[in-house]
Amino acid sequence: MNLLVSLFGAIVLIAVLLLGIGTGLLSRFFKYDLRKHLIISALLSIVIALIIIALSPFYETVISLTVNNFYFYLTMALISLLLGIMTFYLWKQEEYTDALKGILFLDFVPVSYGLFILSSAALSTSFVFNTANISLNVTTIHLAIIIAILLIIISIAAYRFSDFIEDYRMTHYPIIYGSMMVIFAFIFIVFGFLVPTIGKVLENPSTELTLMPMGSGIVLIVVLALLLGLGVLFRKRNNRLE
Repeated sequence: MNLLVSLFGAIVLIAVLLLGIGTGLLSRFFKYDLRKHLIISALLSIVIALIIIALSPFYETVISLTVNNFYFYLTMALISLLLGIMTFYLWKQEEYTDALKGILFLDFVPVSYGLFILSSAALSTSFVFNTANISLNVTTIHLAIIIAILLIIISIAAYRFSDFIEDYRMTHYPIIYGSMMVIFAFIFIVFGFLVPTIGKVLENPSTELTLMPMGSGIVLIVVLALLLGLGVLFRKRNNRLE
């Protein structure tokens, strides 16, 4: 199997697993019946499929603005970090409010779609799958339907087997989800360092391999400084309230 096909498939599978398993576990934990869970899973699946189909005619533009653009990874990192912080913040209320439930269901949505975009084939008008004995031409519509159906199947499986998983869960879901969002924030930053430059090197082997452009590095430093400053301010505020 072609290496690119394998990488594309792995990233899409990771994205679907994150969203599907997370949705299934949360629905069962919040004691939603199967009908309500199916509605939630169907809505997520349909929205993701429609976005993939809608963006496919602009495949090259989307790829240049995302996969090959450091600022896409920085934006995804900030979104992930913000969702993680909001999850921790709402959890401090020590109860599962509607706001906390909503943010938990939302946590993996941007991360998963960010991974779909990283799989450039997910936005192309057609995708050729070649092996030694099989050659398939998968259009964007086919791919969107496959992703939607797979997401629903995985979410139902996670919903059904959640009791078994609950026996081994060591901490609360907001801690797990918030921590994972912070981890994904760092992962997207690492991707931003490497992927755009590696892509240019693959297109033109004579291109010098650098971690990231100088301008992007300056923006990253400024953003990190702002986040650290906000962290200090919130820490002082909390100390005064205590």
